[in-house]
Amino acid sequence: MSRPTLKDIAEATGYSVSTVSRALADSAQISERTRHRIHEVSRRLGYQADPIGSLLRTPRPRVIGLLCVLGQELHVVYRDHLLAEAESRNLRVVTESIGPFRTAVDAVSNLRQLRCQALVVIDPATAAGADPGLLDGAVVIGQERGIPGADLVTSDNTRGMDQLVAHLASLGHRRLVYVDSVPGASAAARLRSFTRAADHAGISYRVVAGGADIDAGLAAVAPLLGEGGPLSPGAADRHTGVVCYNDQCAQGAIIAILRAGLRPGTDISVAGVDNSRLASSSAFDLTSIDRCPGQVARLAVDLAEARIESGTSSGPLQTLTVDTSLVARSSTGPAPQ
Repeated sequence: MSRPTLKDIAEATGYSVSTVSRALADSAQISERTRHRIHEVSRRLGYQADPIGSLLRTPRPRVIGLLCVLGQELHVVYRDHLLAEAESRNLRVVTESIGPFRTAVDAVSNLRQLRCQALVVIDPATAAGADPGLLDGAVVIGQERGIPGADLVTSDNTRGMDQLVAHLASLGHRRLVYVDSVPGASAAARLRSFTRAADHAGISYRVVAGGADIDAGLAAVAPLLGEGGPLSPGAADRHTGVVCYNDQCAQGAIIAILRAGLRPGTDISVAGVDNSRLASSSAFDLTSIDRCPGQVARLAVDLAEARIESGTSSGPLQTLTVDTSLVARSSTGPAPQ
């Protein structure tokens, strides 16, 4: 059975296709009685609107394009908050995720073809290689603007990291390991915040190469737990806590600690960044720094909506900053004596 069309509704009601289209869009040009009749018939026939066709036909569609990497949990969290915030303002969001089989070039081009009037880019590196002309009027969520002419919403690591280091110091930790990520603006910003906070608190530390996923955390921490390693219980200059670039990396660190027969939060404290869903799970109960993604998303939609309403990608660039804060859980505890 073929899918019902506007023409089918028009034939069933006796109205023109244009009248049916306006009525289904709840246009004030169509009387309430007529709108009610057309909606009733469309439901009976099982009509479903074509959202893509609707976007292409609408003079001012109020559409935000979202460019992200849904393989990263923080991007998923931002996406969920952005969708909810946009929906509350009658804005549509079209999402494109970059991955092994989807490049930024294709993704950004597709978003513009779908008439997205503003773009939100989570991490400017996500848009690498895309046509700069198609990125006009973008709003970036990240640690740096990275895209000429883009507005920026950034999380300031300072407050959250200060609180985390002070928390560990209050628990008696004097030597820490910091698991870094691959080079980039976000990694550099988090490392700067950690080293500044640790230096201020008089805590010594060792920085090791890591990454942004579980395997990276596991690979970085496992060798440090072996005999003579800085995290091993018998080490002369034993380091009693691990601070990781993000929560996924910290989860890998926890697995390495468990495999070594040690207890996270008791034998070795572990903390991450992002306050992800897994961090708050009872399985990990991970101390983490909350980046306030709901507030970040609200500000990003504010800026994107302003771009849409002004109808221009030009104007003074905006930089909005959101503070971070510590959420302490059982993965951190008193330093072992």
